[in-house]
Amino acid sequence: MKLGVSIKTSAIPGGPPADRAGHLVRLAQAAEGFGFDSIWVPDRTVFPTDIASRYPGRFGPGTDVPVSQQVLEPIATMSFLAGVTSRVNLGFSVIVLPFRHPVLNAKMIATLDVLSGGRALFGVGVGWMPEEFEGMGASYADRGAVTDEHVEMYRALCAGDPASYSGRRFGIADKIFYPKPIQQPCPPVWVGGSSRAAMRRAARLGDGWLPNRLAPAEIERGRERLRAACEETGRDPGEVAVGACASLDGGRDRVRGVLHEYQDAGVERLVVSMSSLDTDAAIDAMGVLAEAAGSSS
Repeated sequence: MKLGVSIKTSAIPGGPPADRAGHLVRLAQAAEGFGFDSIWVPDRTVFPTDIASRYPGRFGPGTDVPVSQQVLEPIATMSFLAGVTSRVNLGFSVIVLPFRHPVLNAKMIATLDVLSGGRALFGVGVGWMPEEFEGMGASYADRGAVTDEHVEMYRALCAGDPASYSGRRFGIADKIFYPKPIQQPCPPVWVGGSSRAAMRRAARLGDGWLPNRLAPAEIERGRERLRAACEETGRDPGEVAVGACASLDGGRDRVRGVLHEYQDAGVERLVVSMSSLDTDAAIDAMGVLAEAAGSSS
């Protein structure tokens, strides 16, 4: 099982914006130093000022905090971190595709892959917050269909020479697309979400399935649904890897046990969230995870 870490790009309460750069450099280099396979960052554009009252189950007391949504733009962030690392893979958990144009987005991902030496992992999702779609001038109702065409066009641009694609919403004909990514036919597409639609998307368009906050038992059930979705589309289930994003709490022995549970559930790539906004605390948590992973192998 490949093990990665999701690093916080959120604003530090009371801290100057310039502190973000040093924080992220330390986290990325620590992850690489500990031997993790990958680092991952989230995507967020805008959100309502009263997010805690609108979504009390997600951002109310005792859960997440609204400041966690004040995140840096992910592709720019990973381009910066590519320059201060040399080995660790660079993943997105996940980029909300309906907010972006597929040609420009494909160019940015391909550029990141070229400049990083083939380290990009293209995590994609449809988004969930209607207020964010409103702020971005994007259609919430059409987000699934837009995402599907976006991924289809991304693959066509990366592999075609010249590139052509014709969809209901997007299209391009006989155009030169540059640069072509190092990873061919394209940096792998990891599809986020655990809904029926997300399963179908992963089965039809993804290289991997990357659900968030599912326990190992839920992953096992999800694998069966993914297998069924692959069979419905005529695709070999073995072509779609199984991943998971999770938060692991506790000491080394507790973390080691949970890692075993995810591995036994068939997870091939596990992304563990480093939840602390404090740099030293997040690096300490990485150390516990690395020690637990080493002792469980």
